[in-house]
Amino acid sequence: MKLKIALMALAVASCIFAKDMVVGVNALPVNSKNFIQKHFTGSNIALVKQDIDSFDVYLDNGTELEFFINGDWKEIDAKYRPIDTSFLSPNVLATIKKMHPNASIIKVEKEIQGYKFKLNNMMEIYTDINGNFLGQKFDD
Repeated sequence: MKLKIALMALAVASCIFAKDMVVGVNALPVNSKNFIQKHFTGSNIALVKQDIDSFDVYLDNGTELEFFINGDWKEIDAKYRPIDTSFLSPNVLATIKKMHPNASIIKVEKEIQGYKFKLNNMMEIYTDINGNFLGQKFDD
């Protein structure tokens, strides 16, 4: 009986900690704050949520950023606006520009093998960490 109660308490605690909690800007790791200041000048942090393994940051211009718990960026979604891509390697950017020279990157996610990009022409491009093209598809 005591084991059942302990297991139920553990299950409830894990559910509580797995949910996003609204936290202050000061809860963000320094490298996350520096990344935002460098690449999103002119925008302010409107809301920060933390869960067990990440931070979700919402800017006042509608951009959403996700950071790993250590503060490294995980995903950036500017909705339909081009993002500042200066944090990406030149090889990665060259691959995107070669494939779609007139398109802008509006979303980028770190993947296991590299990156997934969403462009404003509704294409999704996949590259490895070095910028080698892995594939693409139309995002319907």
